[in-house]
Amino acid sequence: MQAEITRHALDRVPLSLIIDDSTVLVNLNYFFMRDRNRVDGEGRRWEDVPVVHPESFTREFAQFCLDSGVRGKFSVVPCPAALGRIDEGLPLVDHRQLESWLAMCREVIRPAFDITPEMITHTKVVDPRTCTPVESEAWEQYDWEALPDDEELVHEYIATACRILDNVGLTPEGVTSPGGFGGRTLEYYARVAGDAVRDVTGNPTPYFFKRISSNEVDTPVWYADRDAGTAVGEIIACTGDWTGSWTGYGEVNVDRYITGDLQGGCLPAIIDAGDPAVLCSHWQGFYGLHDDDRRGFRAFKTILRRLCERDPRGERTRWRKPSAITTYACMREMATLATDGMRVDLDLAVPAPEVTLRIDGARVHGATVEGRRLRRVGSRTGFEDGTFLPLPDREGALVAFTPRQRRVQVAIEGVTRPDATA
Repeated sequence: MQAEITRHALDRVPLSLIIDDSTVLVNLNYFFMRDRNRVDGEGRRWEDVPVVHPESFTREFAQFCLDSGVRGKFSVVPCPAALGRIDEGLPLVDHRQLESWLAMCREVIRPAFDITPEMITHTKVVDPRTCTPVESEAWEQYDWEALPDDEELVHEYIATACRILDNVGLTPEGVTSPGGFGGRTLEYYARVAGDAVRDVTGNPTPYFFKRISSNEVDTPVWYADRDAGTAVGEIIACTGDWTGSWTGYGEVNVDRYITGDLQGGCLPAIIDAGDPAVLCSHWQGFYGLHDDDRRGFRAFKTILRRLCERDPRGERTRWRKPSAITTYACMREMATLATDGMRVDLDLAVPAPEVTLRIDGARVHGATVEGRRLRRVGSRTGFEDGTFLPLPDREGALVAFTPRQRRVQVAIEGVTRPDATA
């Protein structure tokens, strides 16, 4: 008998929705485009975009995702456009509006989405002690593509972004890069970001989001330490943004994600390859130019409907938060596994829910995890945590459980092939 940990929990390809550039009420892009035009002479349409995104729209979006099973990541920029810290108050927003939005975020966004900072301002670099722009007038996404050699400064910069969110009850699971932030010093960024998030939250396996890949999509694990049980995950998106983009008035094209016949677009190929299908969108595009626009949100509803039509019973895909995807990847990367007859011995340096084993070389009719008998199911539709699924097309099974301790024994009941080797 052979055993291995499957690439994804429940042997289902993860789907996830990344929302970038979002924050409390303020459309930071209004200020970004206005101020950046002065730097590079571009003619971005800052006067055409809204100054705020109303709470009512954000709640509607979040409730839709929560009810539809959509999961993902939602940025909350902690000091948008250097206007002010959200834990201290924002211009244009009175205290009651601010507190109402934060309560809404905790109530309906947080259950479906990881919350991350998109560093401190998403515009100008600030002094992390005062959150006021530095004299050099550097920009996070341009001038900090290669992060400064001053590791203490970078650590405190990222930690400050996380601390502000933690102060308002939105403890982050990781961080998001504003634009190119950290992209030219990725190894350094991964290490410092992991340390900074860990220092604020205590999370042993935080993650960061920086890259998009249109080819093979992996879930890299950085700085894995089995003794400490720590690592840094990286979530990589597989799509560009064709839901209105970061401007709020960019291209909208559902077919670039998945066509009406459910075969074309980038998502079917990614899913069929077994890679995480992580969509990257921007909050400005989801809202559009006014409350009746909603170009990105409308497009996403069509994308979701087509994905559901392609996998109507949820046998092949499952919506996940990025933290769930990266934590599972860290668990798998750092786990050791050995078989002894019909027993599987696991040492899991990182705990994760829904650990999934693929058993080969045995006709399985029972499975027990640390004395807990798993329930047999007859189809992938019913395959969930605490169950096992015999595979009809071969000698083997899928087994799923959430471990209660680091070292786990899984006992398999069944008949092995004479030539099956451990």
